[in-house]
Amino acid sequence: MSVSTFFEKTKAQIKNAVSAHPIAIFLISAFAIGIWFMELEPRQGNDHLAYWVFEPMLFIFVYLSRPYSWYRFSWIVPLVALAIIGMTNDSAEFYLTSPKFWGASFIALLVLLGFPFEKNNQGFTYRNFTNLFHIGLATAVWLLVFGLVAAILFTITTLFNVEFSDSFYSHFYTSLGIFTQPLFFLVFQQRQAKSEMTLNRIFEILVNFVLAPALMIFTVLLYAYVVQIIFEGVLPKGMLANITLPYLLGGLGVYALRSICAKARWETFFKFYPYLAIVPIVLLWLAIDRRISAYAWTEQRIYLVALATAITIAYAILTMPKIRQYRLISAVVMVAIFSMTWVVKPKEIAYQSQTERFEHLLTKLNLSDGQGKIRDDVDFVERLENMPKSELKDWTELDSVSDYLLYSIELDSSVEDAYQERREVFKKQYGEKSKELLAFNIYRDEIRINEQVISDQKTTVGFEWKSIDVTAYKKWIIVPRYSYSRTAPITYMKVDEKVDKQEEMPEVCFVEDHDRYCTNIDEHIHKVFKEHQLDPMKKMSKADLKPFTQDLLKIDGPSFTVYLRELEMEFSKEKGYYYSEISVQAIFDK
Repeated sequence: MSVSTFFEKTKAQIKNAVSAHPIAIFLISAFAIGIWFMELEPRQGNDHLAYWVFEPMLFIFVYLSRPYSWYRFSWIVPLVALAIIGMTNDSAEFYLTSPKFWGASFIALLVLLGFPFEKNNQGFTYRNFTNLFHIGLATAVWLLVFGLVAAILFTITTLFNVEFSDSFYSHFYTSLGIFTQPLFFLVFQQRQAKSEMTLNRIFEILVNFVLAPALMIFTVLLYAYVVQIIFEGVLPKGMLANITLPYLLGGLGVYALRSICAKARWETFFKFYPYLAIVPIVLLWLAIDRRISAYAWTEQRIYLVALATAITIAYAILTMPKIRQYRLISAVVMVAIFSMTWVVKPKEIAYQSQTERFEHLLTKLNLSDGQGKIRDDVDFVERLENMPKSELKDWTELDSVSDYLLYSIELDSSVEDAYQERREVFKKQYGEKSKELLAFNIYRDEIRINEQVISDQKTTVGFEWKSIDVTAYKKWIIVPRYSYSRTAPITYMKVDEKVDKQEEMPEVCFVEDHDRYCTNIDEHIHKVFKEHQLDPMKKMSKADLKPFTQDLLKIDGPSFTVYLRELEMEFSKEKGYYYSEISVQAIFDK
């Protein structure tokens, strides 16, 4: 096809789109022109840009009205809607931060993709796929036009020294996007096949030989994992939801796309796939239950439960041939979105749940006065400095939950200092001492109050060995591992064991399967301290440790010597100094 033919064909398609959808074209033209009369820089908290935020939903309404007799009057709805917006709240920020707006937008998109919601699964899937594909193509064309126009304007500025204002650029590009993307969506919709509702060859190969085999492999892996759980009596890992959720969503997509393949393969597997998905669904719910039981509700977990519920219902529909209609699945998704954005209030539920969790931690750590406030006699510095290691997890959790509560409080948009307002609300609820609670921060094992370290549990010493005298050694051993950690997570745990259980390993074997290369690092540390007439059971500053850093980093075994590059030590009243992590520089045989 020649370039001239391509442009002539494109011109004809645009003309057909304009003639077939005159009101939709008028609508997007009005939005594109109207933006030039608006100030795009928000001032005094009112940006007056809500009209353009609603353009996609209004365009969808007008576009879907085309087959009906009342299409000629469809312009009335956008006109009335814009008038109502102008009289109530015309700030784009108000709507863009509202879950209700985004819920309505996603529902409108699903309606656009599936309308008129055919009972026939092939027709419904084909319509959804082609509409989504055309939206993607229209977006790609818009980006292409955007890039070409930007290049043209840059060339004009460079060659002819013509300067365009920032206001011109912002208005021009916004107007271009408002008009171009929906226009080319209409153009591509003119190409939609009327008879054969099947994927083209490329997409069919992708579904049959890439997506479907990948789904089968993941199914085998998940079932192998379940078998492992049964035989070893272990609990599922914490990241299981991150695997099962994409698997189930992807499975729905592949299952649906097969209905529009001219020749779908792997019939036997997909005949039983809705039933095979039951086990991954159980694993998903188990993972969700464990997270909620351990860390209570958050907004994200509430949305996750809603999504998991919709997925469960969707697969239940697929297991019943009499009602196996994809439009029902689409309806379930829309109901879930509507419920989560218009009916249920996830933020309020999460806030209440985390409040209960916070107050439970206050009681557990003996910080509560029994009336819902923090005790006035609590000395946070003293408590944190002398905190047993067994309490670290609870204090870390308390720090995390307090941050969540602080930032989840709904505020009036007119409040200038939102952060200070949130602190005042928190202080009113939990008392004057809450200010001190908010002042401390725990990251890993480091505890800070007002950015000052009060309990640094870890001390790291290091030394750059510029040269090592090797005359006393017989052989240099290649370092098999450069770093070692005191604790290692237990991969598989019995049902009655805690998830976060760690295995203590004070002894390090620098060369595996060779016992003579093993040494107890804690004993080495205490030995060095005593050689320098120091008590390893008393905490010291890094400055006090510096004079014997090299001795700490040189481990003399009975038949070998290890030079450490770095030694990370922790301190407790019970153990004194003990190692946390080490990194090895060199190993020598004596």
